[in-house]
Amino acid sequence: MIISHKHRFIFLQTEKTGGTSLTTALQKIMGDEDIAADMSRPPWAKYSPIHHGALKRHFPARFGLHTHATAAQVRAIVGSEKFGSYFKFAVERNPWDRQVSLYFHREWKKQNANLNFDRDLRSFLYRNSEYVRLHNWKNYAIGNDVVVDQVLRYENLADDVAQLSATLGLKTPLKLPKLRKYTADRPHYSTYYTAKSRALVAKWYGKEIAAMGFVFDDQAANKNANQHGLAGAAQS
Repeated sequence: MIISHKHRFIFLQTEKTGGTSLTTALQKIMGDEDIAADMSRPPWAKYSPIHHGALKRHFPARFGLHTHATAAQVRAIVGSEKFGSYFKFAVERNPWDRQVSLYFHREWKKQNANLNFDRDLRSFLYRNSEYVRLHNWKNYAIGNDVVVDQVLRYENLADDVAQLSATLGLKTPLKLPKLRKYTADRPHYSTYYTAKSRALVAKWYGKEIAAMGFVFDDQAANKNANQHGLAGAAQS
C-alpha cells in the first residue's frame, strides 16, 4: 500500500496479484513525504501477545496501515478529500487462478509434499485451520462499490503498468522487477478443480467475478473437446 503525495496516487495492494513487484517499482519514485506500508517487526512486538500484522489490520489509526489495508481504512487515514482526488488503483487476478497460487505458495513454504488442491480446498478442517479465503474486494471497494479509478489485470500486468506510467505522467516508465520464483511452472489452473471446488471459489468471490467479468477458463475440457472433434473428423 502506497500513498504518494508527490504523484497524487494511492496504490491499494491486493494479495497474490504481483503486488510486491509493483510496490518495488513504485517505491523508486516515491517522494520524501510519501507513505508506504511498513510490515517490519517493531521493537515492541516481542512484548505483544498479538502479532503486529494483526494489529495493523484491525487498528491502523493506532499501529499504522497494513500492506493490504482496505480502501475504507486508507480513506479514513488520508482523508476523504485526498482519497477522492488522488488517482487510485489496484491489481486483481482471476479468482480461480489466484486460489491455486495461494495454495501452492503456502504449501511450498511448509515444504509439504502431500499436495492435493481440490481435496484440501473442499476439506472443512483445512479451510478452518489455514488462511484460505482472500479478501481483496475490500482493498479496492467499499461496500458493494469499487472505489478505485483503475483495476489493473494480473494477466496483463506488464501492459497495464506501462499504461499506468503514462496515466501518472511519469517521465520514466515503471519497470517491474523479476522476483524469485518459488515454484516450477504448473499446469493451467483449471486442471486442479472439480465441480465442487470450482463452485466454492465462485461463491467466495462472487463480487470480484461479477465486477471484473472473470470466467473459469476450462482449458482441460476445451482440450479434450478439441481432441474428440479432431478424432471424429478423422473418422468421417
